Amino acid sequence: MSHAMPGLEALSLDEKIGQLFLVGIPAGSEGLASFKERLGKRPFGNIILFSRNISNPSGVYRQNMLLREAVRRRSGLVPYIAVDQEGGIVARLVEGLSPLPGAMALSAALGGGGVSIEDVTALAAVNGSELAALGLNLNLAPVADVNINPANPVIGVRSFGEDPDRVAALASAYARGLSARGVLACAKHFPGHGDTTVDSHLGLPLVSASRQRLDEVELVPFRRLISEGVPAIMSAHVLFPAVEPEELPATLSAKVLTGLLRERLGFSGLIISDCLEMKAVHERYDDLALRAFLAGADLVCISHTAALQDEAFDSIKRAVLDGRLSMARLDESIARILAAKENMAAPAADVDTALQALRTPAALALSSRLSRASLSIMQGAAPGSSFRASGWLAEGGCYIDMLPDNLTGVEDRALRALTVSSIIESLDARLLCIRLPQNPNAGDIERCLAGLKDGAVVLGLYAPDKNEGQRLLMSALASLRRERRLAIACLSMRSPYDTALVRKLLGEDTPVACVYEYSEGSARAAADFLHGSLDAQGRCPVRVVHPAGMNSRAAVGA
Repeated sequence: MSHAMPGLEALSLDEKIGQLFLVGIPAGSEGLASFKERLGKRPFGNIILFSRNISNPSGVYRQNMLLREAVRRRSGLVPYIAVDQEGGIVARLVEGLSPLPGAMALSAALGGGGVSIEDVTALAAVNGSELAALGLNLNLAPVADVNINPANPVIGVRSFGEDPDRVAALASAYARGLSARGVLACAKHFPGHGDTTVDSHLGLPLVSASRQRLDEVELVPFRRLISEGVPAIMSAHVLFPAVEPEELPATLSAKVLTGLLRERLGFSGLIISDCLEMKAVHERYDDLALRAFLAGADLVCISHTAALQDEAFDSIKRAVLDGRLSMARLDESIARILAAKENMAAPAADVDTALQALRTPAALALSSRLSRASLSIMQGAAPGSSFRASGWLAEGGCYIDMLPDNLTGVEDRALRALTVSSIIESLDARLLCIRLPQNPNAGDIERCLAGLKDGAVVLGLYAPDKNEGQRLLMSALASLRRERRLAIACLSMRSPYDTALVRKLLGEDTPVACVYEYSEGSARAAADFLHGSLDAQGRCPVRVVHPAGMNSRAAVGA
């Protein structure tokens, strides 16, 4: 894994400053050409890819080889080429790669079905192998946030759950799998994004917990990851007044990044900022890159805008030249960055070799087994009810498929064509499937209701808390059930917390199952469950809040 690269003393000031940046580039060949041209003046050292930069696996490989060569020609150094490949609802690379269950799906699978924590490490190793083959060497995963707030709009199923020790064990297992394949794992979002009600892409969240609560909950996974040598940690754009009394998010706080993370927790690896273009910080603070670096960050991430990247580079250079930023502090970060680069895997030797590393039979079998093991009954299904442990549509009925427009809410492309309804139809052409947009309008709802026949109706849900049309449909189905012989159940294709909304609008006796994400693996598992060839084995790793305010622990995994 070792790469022959120049040492710190051989780098010019510009080359050193360039190593501090993780920058996004525009899409396509024009974006690559413009980035290469910009390197002549500002030698940015590291790149982050988004869906806009992702075509097919062979295109990604060729692009990454060109990026590696361009950066190496300018500075002699191999770049980090980073990506958010968490699995589940956050996966930048989809086409041609193994489908990866996300964090909460993996946690649910661990609760039943014979899945072990070693399987989680093995899945992460699959992720790492495929990324490394394509020339990606830094994965901004795993999520180490403890999701204790059901109203969290941005973490949710990206978390391994609400139990700090469980999250710690699974996040550490995932990091081990990535590292075993020479891909740097970056745990996020320090010191914890799991108890927020604001999406930091859109606003500035606040965690008002005491220092004791942070020690007992949020910091538990990070302490374990640090003890096991996780190479990188990403900061959160979140206010933590118990640690930082000024109105500064963790990314800009020396008390958090240096005082807490470096000094108190003893972390010696890379500190990477979350993207500095996110609205939590971009619209509130100035000179963000310099401030993050002075607070303790090693790598600052600017994902989209070339002008902002150039301004940040120039700002840090001015700070060095006028003495506000010492060369000693600069060299500390450069030393960490270069040391970590010594442990990165090399990409595949050629595109054909890279493609052979993807979607291997063993990887697909493991991914499928974990997705199938994650499917969880949340409420209502019992041996004596209309809906039992599986086969909800085995004797006929209707499936209403909510087709997601956008998986993460902050992603830059819609998702794939594979749907639960298309798989159901391939299994049994007699079944009625109705496809609706993620937020159906009155006409969509009227068309759906007019097409229903008496019997079993399974409503596929996708973020109904954020889509009023789904809630209106649920209320309409509740009224129609009283008038006709309809047996209604719900299948959540994203969040177990949807169960609380089902209880409110359709009643506590309405069966609910959950697969935690709308992905290739979960879609196939959901269709097999509805058809009767898969029993629910997963155990949900979070509690669901009852509409009256009481917590139901019946669905929490052991």
